[in-house]
Amino acid sequence: MTRRTKATVKAILSVLDQELDWLFIPSKTGTLRKLRQLTENPPNFAHEFDKFYWGGVREGINRLLRKGKVEIKETENGTEVRITAKGKTEVLKYKLEDMIIRIPKTWDKKWRVVIFDVSEIERRKRDTLRDYLLKIGFKPIQRSVFVCPYSCEGEIKFLREMVGVPHGVKFMQVEKIDNDEDLQILFEVE
Repeated sequence: MTRRTKATVKAILSVLDQELDWLFIPSKTGTLRKLRQLTENPPNFAHEFDKFYWGGVREGINRLLRKGKVEIKETENGTEVRITAKGKTEVLKYKLEDMIIRIPKTWDKKWRVVIFDVSEIERRKRDTLRDYLLKIGFKPIQRSVFVCPYSCEGEIKFLREMVGVPHGVKFMQVEKIDNDEDLQILFEVE
């Protein structure tokens, strides 16, 4: 038996997002056993919530409700808990935190370059962008020019939308960078 932990808001939103975007509770005193019977995919759903104390899941849902990230609707069959647009945004932020760039076995000899021009007024967004670029494996060439040798166009599109600077960030895939020997050593590619 696995040890249970307290359900965090991130965990609850992730499970709701993974499963059905909604959670059905037969009554206010509904139990995990009843939830397992109602879901279309019991093993996956049960496995996800078995990690947590049920009281913590209820507390988390109430916290999400107060913050407007889920909504609860009473139906003739019981209570539905659904993720709102605000909750979906929160899920995307969590996905951003977990984002990684997959490193292929062989390098395709192309560099991925991100350049950005974000004004001083939006310094927080600019600093957030820099932090995420470093976190996912980019290296700075200049303060607003970052480089990586691995395919990541989708990740950069997602990142610039989530940070809120879609037009201030440009992505390039280039065949050659002059004097890139130091970059090849830094990334351990040839």
